[in-house]
Amino acid sequence: MKRQYTKFILWICVVALFSACSPDPKPDGSQIDNYYFVKVGDAALPVRVCGNINSDIAIVFVHGGPGGTAQTERSIVYWKEMEKFYKVIYWDQRGSGLTQGNIKPSEMTIEQFSEDLDNIVDFTKQVAKASKVFLHGISWGGGLSTYYLLDTAHQRKLNGAILECPAYDIKNGIQLSAQWMVHKADSMIALNSNVDYWKNCKLFYAQHPVLTYYEFKQHQNYLNQVKGIAFNTTNIQYQTISVPRGELQLVANNAEYAPKELTINGNSIFTALDLTAELNKIKLPVMLVWGAQDGLLPKNNLAQKFLSNVGSDDVTFDNNKYPLSAHIPHAEEWQQFNIDAKIFIESHK
Repeated sequence: MKRQYTKFILWICVVALFSACSPDPKPDGSQIDNYYFVKVGDAALPVRVCGNINSDIAIVFVHGGPGGTAQTERSIVYWKEMEKFYKVIYWDQRGSGLTQGNIKPSEMTIEQFSEDLDNIVDFTKQVAKASKVFLHGISWGGGLSTYYLLDTAHQRKLNGAILECPAYDIKNGIQLSAQWMVHKADSMIALNSNVDYWKNCKLFYAQHPVLTYYEFKQHQNYLNQVKGIAFNTTNIQYQTISVPRGELQLVANNAEYAPKELTINGNSIFTALDLTAELNKIKLPVMLVWGAQDGLLPKNNLAQKFLSNVGSDDVTFDNNKYPLSAHIPHAEEWQQFNIDAKIFIESHK
């Protein structure tokens, strides 16, 4: 029987079933597909290096969650095209996915996660042999990438960053998401659709004016029902990939552990993470992408606030793009995202 579980995703991940999978076709001479563990303290972070073996450009993918995984990310067809041109680094964060080791709650801090990411960037340069490195952080991964970029020394290691619906302000973003959901509930009631259910939905938010980790499962459930996380589902395409063997129970436990324990300055990221005041420290080129239908981190307010505060004078953003996407544009409108990402990378390599 296939076991099902809820993932906390701020908020992106293909549901990971880490059982036996058919192998990928053997890479030809132009492609690489190697699997490593990068040791940081007691944590062993799984890293898969794929793509064009001759490219000196690498994209470090920073997955969502907290508690998600990058090991299934390649199944999204967007990456198939990117790997033709560049190396792509898929790694699982501390206490997430297939990460091994003794992960103490005291180590589940955004500060430690940033140090881990720095080790992955160094690994990308030294082992994956990429002299030009770009981050692609989505959702929570976009928030972690934003935090990483606040350090000038980190910025000097990179050529640019692609930030997709970044959770740089969870403290306020989560409240905006609750308001977005209440408006959706009102719309469903106005349509006379399952009125009692949507009234109970509104009651849930009235009883929980501040959403924390503990309310997020129910919040995510409501969002999924009105396509607030994935809107353009008919356009999402997958490819068959192999996945490193691992225990499903480990993945399930990490999906619960990471969001519950992760902190910033000693406080839960759900109620304390807001990097707005420090965005002026980011000076490197940034490609900002936001889906118009995003209910998890609504574009209105959050995108403009990022643009108004970021310190870079080289920011790529088009407010009219991705009208059919919610929280995962690189999957929902992958054709356009592929074009935009390549243009950004080629112009900043």
